[in-house]
Amino acid sequence: MTDLPLDDPVVASLLEGPNLARLAYSGLDGRPRVVPIWFAVLDGDIVMVTGPKASKVRALEADNAVALTIDDARPPYKVLLVEGNASLEPIEGIAPEYEGIARRYLGAVADAYLSQLKIKRQVRIRVHPRSHRIFDFIKRYPKSLR
Repeated sequence: MTDLPLDDPVVASLLEGPNLARLAYSGLDGRPRVVPIWFAVLDGDIVMVTGPKASKVRALEADNAVALTIDDARPPYKVLLVEGNASLEPIEGIAPEYEGIARRYLGAVADAYLSQLKIKRQVRIRVHPRSHRIFDFIKRYPKSLR
């Protein structure tokens, strides 16, 4: 296990900004999948929330190895790559962190969105980082560009 360097300015800007995570995992058919998803950081883990019937839940029950990237689209590009294992935690009702996550991504329209939700169950996907890489394309480049 590795701890994310939360005090690194590049990492902090990516984890606190409006960027989506892109979660990569193996589907039940063995083919790769990548999905954009809202996230938060809790206790050093990257946490996402989804519905219990989502295909990614069944796939992660079978194989919990994941990779994710959080990046921005403005030069100089900043990228956080994480590899790890996901654990699934069923939640009755709405996950406690979901409201904060929705507010982060939706801003002013979050209240309207949250007020109409009728969620009975959610699943918290908690990614425990095993390794990470940081690129800022100023001081830290991928090896392929050096």
